[in-house]
Amino acid sequence: MKKSALIILLIAAFSSAVVVMVELGIRSAVLSPFILLDSKKEEGVQKVLTGYSIYQGDYLLDIQNNTTATGEQPLAFHIGNTVYGFSEIHTENVALPAGDEWKVMTRRGIDAEIGHDATIQSSDRKFYFNEYTIRAPENNASFSLHLKPEFSRPLILFIYLSSFLLPCLLSLFFNQVLSMRNLFSLFFPFILAGILPLLLNYHFTMGYALLLTNSYIWSILLCIFVPSFLSVSFATAVYQYTIKSDGDSVENEEMKETGFLAFTRRETIGLSLLVAGGLAYFFSFFLLPLSVYVKITDKWYLFTLWYLSLTLVIMAVYTVLHRFMGNYDNVGLTEPFASLKNSIEDTCKTKVSLFMKQDSVHETNAWVYSVPFTSGKGVRIYMTEGLMKNFTLDEVKAVLFHEIGHIKLKHGRWILAITFGVAIAVSLIMFFARKIMLGFGWWHYIFIFPIGVIILMLLTEWLPNKISKMFEHQADEYAVRQSGDKDLYIRTLVKLNRISEKEDGEFASRRKEWKETHPSFQKRINFIKDMT
Repeated sequence: MKKSALIILLIAAFSSAVVVMVELGIRSAVLSPFILLDSKKEEGVQKVLTGYSIYQGDYLLDIQNNTTATGEQPLAFHIGNTVYGFSEIHTENVALPAGDEWKVMTRRGIDAEIGHDATIQSSDRKFYFNEYTIRAPENNASFSLHLKPEFSRPLILFIYLSSFLLPCLLSLFFNQVLSMRNLFSLFFPFILAGILPLLLNYHFTMGYALLLTNSYIWSILLCIFVPSFLSVSFATAVYQYTIKSDGDSVENEEMKETGFLAFTRRETIGLSLLVAGGLAYFFSFFLLPLSVYVKITDKWYLFTLWYLSLTLVIMAVYTVLHRFMGNYDNVGLTEPFASLKNSIEDTCKTKVSLFMKQDSVHETNAWVYSVPFTSGKGVRIYMTEGLMKNFTLDEVKAVLFHEIGHIKLKHGRWILAITFGVAIAVSLIMFFARKIMLGFGWWHYIFIFPIGVIILMLLTEWLPNKISKMFEHQADEYAVRQSGDKDLYIRTLVKLNRISEKEDGEFASRRKEWKETHPSFQKRINFIKDMT
């Protein structure tokens, strides 16, 4: 696959995932503050949730206080003293008690027509929802719901085509008609190509696609994934045509020399599988019945188990894909690696297997995986061709001692324990923060949300990175003691620092240390100098 096509595929998949998360956060009857908080203000007013929300089917939402609730509802969750109950309805014939006032909610892009005895008292078009207030006459009544597109078909078609054609047409206008050659004219169409299909199609065309296909998955593929892919593809084609017509091949040559956006066959397959698997995972949310959502969001232990399973899946997928895409060769049986391997085994009293990542001459690194820690073939150490190219054998040995230190000091087990501990803490914070925010109203929601984000950042970034830096110092100390040459290890770190700055370029100066998993090279060198 052409490297630019793979990047475009990732962008389209990311846009699709964003839509799924928005649907979960905004349209889900068990998660959305726009439904739950607004409904709580109108306690006693039942809501008909239809027009394709996150759950399957059409439901009647009934909000009651614990003290006034009548009977045990089979499908309900609790937030404070409030009971949110759901009962499935059939929109062809809905019973409406005499004098009751109900509200019908559909997504934007879908209108509702009310038939039979009920009458629409008022309608309100909000940013995400259409809301209709209906009332029964003096006697018990029934009504039917029929869904239709909110926008006309010509407008929907115009919006759909514009979402992926407008960015490339704008790029052509800038570069060919106005002959503008600056950063704005070259990159603004790319920015537009990334966000325009998402914004326009989500609001205007997705409702029509839902009515047409009766499928959330097909609607997202047709309205988000395909337009996003086409939009960025066309913008890329115009950009390449502009560069070629100007005869400016310097940038392309630099990209080839540095390997920028260059993917091996294994990396292409791995990333493609990641995109397909990621989309399948996100789309699976649309296949779960509402009862599953209600149980998970109502019981803290079920929510924690779900979050832990998600963490485990992410770790497993990352490890498997990383190994597959690396395309490693076992080089421990050939020289000079065999001598290097034997020397390390004699010093550390540990069986070692050395693996070289293919096509990695532009990378300078070595690492071990946390899972599994060891195998029948001993400790598995992975390194790149750039490491052997830029360092002497003694320096490479010092680097590999550092990696063995992580295994000997059981850092992998600690990392797993910390990861799952953080996952449990994050899941509990998310669960109870949601309960508090939705239990008290919008002001508490707005106040607690940023506090929760800060706490989550501390738990997911600062704390693990702080511990990781400590592990790096410990591995440095182990490597120095095994090599017996402090000056050699310091020279190796200095050289590694110089190469890393060259590889990272301008990004090296923008890094914030608290976000990094490794301490700065200067701090590592100072730590080694202070060793006794």
